[in-house]
Amino acid sequence: MKYLKVITSIALVTTLFYAYNSIAQNSNINSKNKNKMETQNEEIVNVALIYLKESEKARFEEYKKKGGAILEKYGGKIERIIQPKMLAKGNLELPDEIHFASYPSIEVFNKFNEDPEFVKIRNEYAVPAIKDISIFTSRNTDFEFKKETGDKTKTYGVALIYFNNGQKYAKLFEEYHDKVCTIMPEFGTHFERFIAPFQSKGNIKQPDEIHRFYFDSMEGLQEMETDERMKSLFPKRDASLKNLYFFIGEASL
Repeated sequence: MKYLKVITSIALVTTLFYAYNSIAQNSNINSKNKNKMETQNEEIVNVALIYLKESEKARFEEYKKKGGAILEKYGGKIERIIQPKMLAKGNLELPDEIHFASYPSIEVFNKFNEDPEFVKIRNEYAVPAIKDISIFTSRNTDFEFKKETGDKTKTYGVALIYFNNGQKYAKLFEEYHDKVCTIMPEFGTHFERFIAPFQSKGNIKQPDEIHRFYFDSMEGLQEMETDERMKSLFPKRDASLKNLYFFIGEASL
């Protein structure tokens, strides 16, 4: 099974999200203290880590179907649903699903959540089905990258990233980041999202950034483990972060 191969090389897998984050300045990363009005007319991405009650999957599927139809009326969409199969880094109960939903703006996001029809569906289907949930409302970072779109045949990674405080850590990571970004594409890693949460709900602490990406093959990731260029950069990477949760799973959407 492809996930068993990953377990044998956790150090390799957890390097992937480090390589492409936008840590140029702490003021860009620490968006939680910014005024929410800065998100006006900007795309918003809502990320939800969802824990379902036992035997409530069918009810929750009905919620996704009905709620998603209303979301589309507002110009939004559920862009990706990932079912985690393992937690490659961190200490956290594995969620049943991780949802990424996009909205044209924070204004649309708020209107959708206040829509009477959606509130009714949420109370009827989602509330009884969900055991726990953590939600991170996010904006796009200013990091420039080639955005690519995978499909349900791919293996996905989702990283919740927590940076160390201080400019010296930002500088250290920049040195790592600049070099690794020239290496990683050789091994078939594709990036879909780089977002920075600015508000959150739930028990999981709000991360500084959330990254989503997919892989051409797990073999390509394993090859990276023996790449001497990558290995020489790991110490700078390890000193840059305070904490992280790194999920690997499959997409159901």
